[in-house]
Amino acid sequence: MSFQTGVRIYQFVRDRLDDERDARHPHGHEEYVMAWSKAAGLSQDHVTAVASADADAAERVLQELYGMAAGWKYHPDYPSCPARDS
Repeated sequence: MSFQTGVRIYQFVRDRLDDERDARHPHGHEEYVMAWSKAAGLSQDHVTAVASADADAAERVLQELYGMAAGWKYHPDYPSCPARDS
């Protein structure tokens, strides 16, 4: 697992949030900011876990990011989930 794995899914989530910002949050900008902040925090948690070689934490955080991305799983840019290193 590499830093790019988490960054790729974070960028996907961030881009989809940006795409839908006006449609999904026209009167609730705070919801958008909270979702964006959560994705950014998870991305940083993933980087930290990978840097400290904590594969379990990295996988857990990555799955949380994929959970955030689940609503866009049919989007053409949806990143595939890499196989976990043994």
